[in-house]
Amino acid sequence: MKSVNKVMLLGNVTRDPELKATTSGQSVCTFGLATNRVWKDAAGQKQSLPEYHNLVAWGALAEFCHQNVRKGKPLFVEGYLKTRSWESPEGAKVFRTEIVMDNIVLLGPKDSSVIKSDETAQSNKTVDEMVVL
Repeated sequence: MKSVNKVMLLGNVTRDPELKATTSGQSVCTFGLATNRVWKDAAGQKQSLPEYHNLVAWGALAEFCHQNVRKGKPLFVEGYLKTRSWESPEGAKVFRTEIVMDNIVLLGPKDSSVIKSDETAQSNKTVDEMVVL
């Protein structure tokens, strides 16, 4: 039987990306994204429930996120769910589900302090058109 593990999110960045490198030198970038589920309750009142997501990017996409993504900016991401676990210092097993990003689209107005003019392949595109695979 086939299965699907695909995530698409449209939300706002909750914290500036943090770039690190693995022991083998691979770049990894982590940051948060908030989404809101909006609905009307039985009384017709509008309700909203925020959800917070942990995002991870690897390699060139990690470098791009670190240079171009900022807290508060709107963002569209595609990726897949990955749950990892480890043992805490207290001995408890800790689980964390993350979205490993495959694709990102920066939304909103172009921010000249974020997008660098030396981005050769992307230099003639607006931020709304930028897609990194």
